[in-house]
Amino acid sequence: MMEEDARRLREDLHVLAGSEQGRRLLQLGLRGIERGERGVSAGCWTERGIAGCLFQHAYWEGVREGVFADKGRPGDWIGSFVGSHDYGVVIRVIESFDRLARSSFSDPDPRVFRPRRACLRQDEWNAAVARVLVDVLDETQENSTSEERERLAPLQA
Repeated sequence: MMEEDARRLREDLHVLAGSEQGRRLLQLGLRGIERGERGVSAGCWTERGIAGCLFQHAYWEGVREGVFADKGRPGDWIGSFVGSHDYGVVIRVIESFDRLARSSFSDPDPRVFRPRRACLRQDEWNAAVARVLVDVLDETQENSTSEERERLAPLQA
């Protein structure tokens, strides 16, 4: 299952990285994750503001860099940033991250009298997300600018 989930995620990320704005969104997310200020959640999982999905990190970083205003819903800003076609791809990427996290990076948290939930292995997940983003951005860099290639070079060393 992990191989299928990982393959699907990479394919979805490649599609998103194929457009200029989709690629910029992935770069924002990677820079936000690299700051290490918050964990990376899976799919749309939330951790009360201490963690967020890849695109929440992209929004936080976009606010920090002045790309997005710090008001309204992050999904609205991201949707208008990438456009309606790529927003559908964003939703699919979120689903793919969720599937991979559940199948390969989480452990069941058995709870008596309450619904089962999964506990994400946070450090392992953060590293895996950053690694796949660097790989995909590297693999698709013919679509990138020289400035971006210079920024990614230290991450690939």
